Amino acid sequence: MIKSMVSSGSGRLKRSLGAIHDLLMAGLSFLAANFGVTALIGIPVTPGIFEKTLLFVVLSAVVFFIFELNRGSWRYASIPDLLAIMKSATLAVLIYVLVIFTYSRGAGFSRLVPVLLWFFLILALAGPRIVYRMVRERGWVGLLREGNKVRPGSKTILVYKANEISDAYVRAVKARRDSKIHIAGIVDNSAKKGTRTIQGLKIVGGTNNIAKIVAQLYENQGIRVEELAIADHKLDKKTLSELVTLAGDAGIRVSHIPDIVKTTDTSRATSLDPQPIVLSDLLGRPEVKYNLIEVTRFIDGKTVLLTGAGGSIGSELARQIAAFNPRRLVIVDMSEHFLYTIDMELREKFPELDIIARIADIRDEKRVDSLFGKYRPDVVFHAAAIKHVPLAEQNIAETIKTNVLGTRNCALAAIKNKAAVFVMISTDKAVNPTNVMGATKRAAESYCQALDLQEHGTRFKTVRFGNVLGSNGSVVPRFAAQIAKGGPVTVTHQNIVRYFMTIPEAVRLVLQASSMGMTSNEERGKIIVLDMGEPVRIADLAERMIRLAGYRPNIDIGIEYVGLRPGEKLFEELFDEREVQDAARHENYIVASPRVVELATIEKIVNAMAAAISSENALAALAKLRIAVPEYEDISERALEDPVVLKVTKPAAQNVLSIVKA
Repeated sequence: MIKSMVSSGSGRLKRSLGAIHDLLMAGLSFLAANFGVTALIGIPVTPGIFEKTLLFVVLSAVVFFIFELNRGSWRYASIPDLLAIMKSATLAVLIYVLVIFTYSRGAGFSRLVPVLLWFFLILALAGPRIVYRMVRERGWVGLLREGNKVRPGSKTILVYKANEISDAYVRAVKARRDSKIHIAGIVDNSAKKGTRTIQGLKIVGGTNNIAKIVAQLYENQGIRVEELAIADHKLDKKTLSELVTLAGDAGIRVSHIPDIVKTTDTSRATSLDPQPIVLSDLLGRPEVKYNLIEVTRFIDGKTVLLTGAGGSIGSELARQIAAFNPRRLVIVDMSEHFLYTIDMELREKFPELDIIARIADIRDEKRVDSLFGKYRPDVVFHAAAIKHVPLAEQNIAETIKTNVLGTRNCALAAIKNKAAVFVMISTDKAVNPTNVMGATKRAAESYCQALDLQEHGTRFKTVRFGNVLGSNGSVVPRFAAQIAKGGPVTVTHQNIVRYFMTIPEAVRLVLQASSMGMTSNEERGKIIVLDMGEPVRIADLAERMIRLAGYRPNIDIGIEYVGLRPGEKLFEELFDEREVQDAARHENYIVASPRVVELATIEKIVNAMAAAISSENALAALAKLRIAVPEYEDISERALEDPVVLKVTKPAAQNVLSIVKA
């Protein structure tokens, strides 16, 4: 409180001193204008000069008060302050001339005086403000030294390209004594080298010459460039990818400079630091957006239960669901740590929301029934699953328990407690699966499809998408960790490709799919698949990440190919071609029609799986899984060795197995 009072008192003192300064400058400007006319054309000094000076000062005080000149901070004097000074000077001079001509018809008054007075007054008011700001930000020494010298401890960057954003950014960086950014030059393809400048900085060349520019700066001036900072926030992803490649070949990183025009706080030196390009900026398609009206109608005022709330997808689902004002959000996970983390985050961001956090294993049928019975959710999002392919291959029974039996427990509990909709989150690995994880997810899809065709009051929707950038255990954080250690980056196969999306995109799709077609019987038993554009080659992804870190692939950091893992495919599929014949296509997704298994049949198979699991017979359970998912083609070593799992070895399995062994 005392600090606040001192600060407030200091502010009033500064404003008072500023007002006194402005009035003093008004008086001095008036005298200078009159004596200037005397010196220029030799006319006598205006009679009553000091009385008229006092009159002008009083009129100026009123005008300055109207325009609030004393409230502007000299520390941040800028163009708006200069405009206010010009308006004030113009009005003060006009009012004075009007008063003089009203009372004396301008007798003995030179017409040159108002012109000089207007000019002197603007100079006297603006000059000290500009000098004060320059001294505060750069010091007296900074005003005299060359503006583009490298400051000790600075990070040297090149800026792309010459525009209003780069102009404002260069000005802001130069103005700050405490800035740790040194700008070596501007890179732009639209101007010849050296023909234009931005705040005194030259255009040093085009983007195709970045490597040459970086080398010359080091050889000729000893300047080591670290980043290419992009001053174009509407840059298309193709051009951005090209810049990442060019900069990476030059051994420098790529970043975005902050938009000074939109930045509200530039008082800290770090506010001017370029921000790193994230991998999602390089996705080859626009991000998915909400249909806000439908999603709001779907969630607002409802009780929502979310399984797997501590995972990458689950936690983002929780964040976005919370923003749509549910009546209650019940978050469920078997990991105490991850559940606690998202619970604390939600309570901080949404203090008014009724949040229930419960530790529970979806494989525990009684625990699931208890939770659903107590909270009776209107909407269920089922995100809990075992998702890592190698672990699923090594833990068959646990994967079937979670992905198939756990889904059944939640689905039946939703029906029993009259939930309006049950949304199951699936994966592209469920299409023509070659691993246990994909096969269990396809079996869970089939079970939910069969339930959706029944008349029991609960709609079952399945949402299928590809890999998620940055999710726990995914390839992106693994590559990042390997790059941080200096490499090598390990890729399973040089030709392996995957579909990718960001975590927020994945969640938007889930919410979008959940909210659409609730009353349409035509979409019963179908699956919604995101249009994810073209698949990404994992080797290319590794190269992009290496370049984003400022290194050169296979020069600074190597890429090693270690072979496909058990159950891993070279090419993932979002859907089988048979699933999308005559499919309904929407802006961001396709409503696919996978093969439907009758409820009685799938229930019989799932019950048989449960019986096998209860007797610890994982291979028998896997054999039942193959019956539920006949398109499942097991390509593991196990498939070729165990007659219970696969009685007849398919040529395709042998071919892929040869790749794995290689």
